[in-house]
Amino acid sequence: MNADLEATLNELGPDCRAVVGRLRAAATVAPRRPAHVRVLPPLTRRAVWLPRVGSLAAASLFAAIALSIFLQPSAPAAIPASARIYTIAYAPNEAALQEIVASQRADGSWGSDFLTRQNAAALRGVAAARVPYLRAVRYLKSRGLDPLTDAELRARGDRAAQYRPRG
Repeated sequence: MNADLEATLNELGPDCRAVVGRLRAAATVAPRRPAHVRVLPPLTRRAVWLPRVGSLAAASLFAAIALSIFLQPSAPAAIPASARIYTIAYAPNEAALQEIVASQRADGSWGSDFLTRQNAAALRGVAAARVPYLRAVRYLKSRGLDPLTDAELRARGDRAAQYRPRG
């Protein structure tokens, strides 16, 4: 210990010096192995191979799965029905508008503010969809939102077109 620690220990008294002595003595004791603990023999040649074989088998299985995924035919998949509701507003035709109106909820939303703003923008200006449009606008106003502008809807459509599978 340095002189500063020795001075502090002298100020604390003999009881603290006894504690410090016990602590310093404990650090020098070597641990002993209890008599009932058995030391294992060195690894045999066979025991060394087992982890290697397991690792090689796991790596081979991973490679086979990865190859099967990458070698799948690359035919463009159709957009699933669950995802279609997110993209149907980008190219509204008569059938798409009917699907948008049919999927509207009773409160005027489509389940999320993202879809409600987008679908309300797609219904804007369509005479046959005036009532669903007004319900959507009423819902959006209650949430402090507005339908997308035509430019925002077009920008979303252009961005979605970038990720569309090519066929």
